[in-house]
Amino acid sequence: MARVLAALRLFYVLAAAAALAPRRVLVTGSNKGIGRAIVRRIVEDFPDVHVLLGSRSPSQGEAAVQKILEEVPGANVRTLQIDVSDDKSVAAANATVRAMYDEPNPLYGIVNNAGVGFGRTIPDTLQVNTYGPKRVCESFIPLLDPKVGRVCNIASASGPNFVRGLSPEQQKLFTSPDTTWEELTAVLEKYSATTDYDGVAYGLSKASLNVLTMIQAAAHPNLQINSCSPGYILTDLTRGMGATNTPENSNCHVAPLFLLFGEPESPPGVAYYYGSDAVRSPLYKYRGPGDPPYLGD
Repeated sequence: MARVLAALRLFYVLAAAAALAPRRVLVTGSNKGIGRAIVRRIVEDFPDVHVLLGSRSPSQGEAAVQKILEEVPGANVRTLQIDVSDDKSVAAANATVRAMYDEPNPLYGIVNNAGVGFGRTIPDTLQVNTYGPKRVCESFIPLLDPKVGRVCNIASASGPNFVRGLSPEQQKLFTSPDTTWEELTAVLEKYSATTDYDGVAYGLSKASLNVLTMIQAAAHPNLQINSCSPGYILTDLTRGMGATNTPENSNCHVAPLFLLFGEPESPPGVAYYYGSDAVRSPLYKYRGPGDPPYLGD
């Protein structure tokens, strides 16, 4: 009986500790732009959440943290050096997080925000926008709380717009939850080997990110894994391309925060793509904010 009571006491102590443990979220590429705006809104709206502000540059990451602390005094935010395009950097970031927290599953959420824009080669764009989130998830999903963990992949309306222009057969590959990573990479290798697709690198990378999201969700049905568009926002990636809303004066945070803390309707093992208004959207055509939700085919 004494052993039973001791075991029960230990159970209640551990349960209480788990209940009090803060939710921690990693946001990659968040020293500026949309990523920084997401971090700021998290610490402002959810003061109990601790955020790891991912940045390739430690100095720029720390400057972003200090700026957020000026705007939101007492915010639970700290920088984490991570370059999503580099295996060693991601592994080092993983080791840093493990050393920070003496817990097997210290993270609640991952926001794969780091990305590059237009004007780059297809291989360079894919390396960051598609392979980067894969690299991060393979490293950090084991650190997520297996009961409530969430992943939000920041995609773009450029993804569905790219898919819209493909043949029906190609559209199926970029919209089917049954597409495998091997099938996707085979197509990406063909795109990367040609110079006939100038200007499609960004849309291709974001369409591929949506496929990756479906693959990740199927592999981890216990987690909530979805993707979203933050909207057309004025950042370093879109400067001079007609965007007018800055991250600070836009709703770029709405969909990411919904996928982190709201109740997405995606069933276990299934990933949905959401528009910037946090409403489910199709993978093969553009759905504007305020338009009727996509209900599936």
